Amino acid sequence: MKRKLTLVAAATVVMGAFVTPSAHANTGFENQMSPEACQKSQAASDFKYAIYYNSNYGGAYRNIGYSVWDFADERIGGAPQGGTQPLKFCHGGNGNLQGIKNNAASVKNKHSTYYAVTYYNSGYKGSADWSSPRSQTNLSVTKNENASFAWQTL
Repeated sequence: MKRKLTLVAAATVVMGAFVTPSAHANTGFENQMSPEACQKSQAASDFKYAIYYNSNYGGAYRNIGYSVWDFADERIGGAPQGGTQPLKFCHGGNGNLQGIKNNAASVKNKHSTYYAVTYYNSGYKGSADWSSPRSQTNLSVTKNENASFAWQTL
């Protein structure tokens, strides 16, 4: 009987390993819906990347916490849901509620380790502007031609 209970307990532990839910964040949901994105100032937000409509960190902006494959379609849940789901600027000012894709002029990177890379094309491709950890950058290569963003190391 003791051996049988041990086998059942071991099987339960093994089965639990296969049905444990993923610890990964739903990044599309977080980037779209988190209070960190639009309800907190850039200084107060836990999100480390802020993208601005105007040069010199002016106008509307949005805090972003996770890499974005395509600013024009940041999906909640990852699957198609009847149309695109663009990320938009918030926090008022010039550009408020406009789509971020091809409309940004500057960024801030509050991360202490990772580079914030703003890409010309969707899918982290093409020319890019690299923002060092703990820096702010006026976009040059991707100014008003920005389609995606990713965290990178050297």
